[in-house]
Amino acid sequence: MTSLPPGIAPDARAVPPHLRPALPITETGYLAFWRAPRYRWWKGLLALAMAGTGFLALTTVAGIIGMAADDVDLEALLSGDRSTLGVWFFLANNAGLALCLPLAMLTAWACTGQRPRWLSSVSGGVRWRWLFSVLVVVLPLWLVLNTGLILASGTELGWREHTLIMAVGVLLTTPFQAAAEEYLLRGLLGRAVASWFGAPLVGFLVSTAVGAVVFMMLHGAGDPWLNVNYLVFAAVASWLTWRTGGLEAAVAIHVVNNMTALALVPFTDISGLFDRADGVGGPWVLIVMATLMVGAGLVEWRWRRRPGQAHSAPGREEWARLWWPPGAASPGGGTGSLPALW
Repeated sequence: MTSLPPGIAPDARAVPPHLRPALPITETGYLAFWRAPRYRWWKGLLALAMAGTGFLALTTVAGIIGMAADDVDLEALLSGDRSTLGVWFFLANNAGLALCLPLAMLTAWACTGQRPRWLSSVSGGVRWRWLFSVLVVVLPLWLVLNTGLILASGTELGWREHTLIMAVGVLLTTPFQAAAEEYLLRGLLGRAVASWFGAPLVGFLVSTAVGAVVFMMLHGAGDPWLNVNYLVFAAVASWLTWRTGGLEAAVAIHVVNNMTALALVPFTDISGLFDRADGVGGPWVLIVMATLMVGAGLVEWRWRRRPGQAHSAPGREEWARLWWPPGAASPGGGTGSLPALW
């Protein structure tokens, strides 16, 4: 691997911005990954503005289409009654959220110059073996949790008019919807906020807090128990991302949680599917949060048994070649000439 010659500590300000590496040149964790030579503080704001605008556009259009298909009673909806939101709104909303996955990746690329694959992990892509290993570890937990919660609630199960389309829709859209929320919030939002802090730990803590609040607010719940659950979920997902150097663990848990929670929903009355008003939650949410903590513990155990890459410096070679290209003379000896940009 190319490295900087001994004694050289180049100053990024001496190189024109467009020639600087877009990727980190020192070992950097996931959330601090935008703190590379080409990055500027305003790029984080631009990324958030672009992603926020895109998110509102996608979800608004999807929501309108879904409500029209469901023939929603707007007067009742505006008064707080969400019971008329049905299967088509659910599917359209899922599709709108799923489109936020490419939105997050393309926005990060446009604003930072880091190609979309670098939003997945510090390794430059999805580490599929790691993702599937997390799925295997946490799936039994959430199967027991969500199946037990549905059965304990006494919900009547049976084949309904919406069962087939709902079941197919859950299978086709929910994994992408869950992944998109992680890429948008733990990925783009997390990195944008963390990039404003020189200390990686401070960046992690602030981005985790901001991301958790945004995650909670986007769910629009009026129940305090549900809101605490959203905060805890977001914080754990952020910690797993920071700890493992990528979004895979957070995506795996989010997908498993949503898929198992919705597994039996097609066989139930879905009129209360979007009801998150005060009183919907309760102490039973503590079981959900405990399951999340156990799941995170299992992921940590799995990571320690087979540790992967949590930090990387993919821009190092480009930076070294820029300052001392192959064949150039170095303070330690060798031949060549100074970089052409001088």
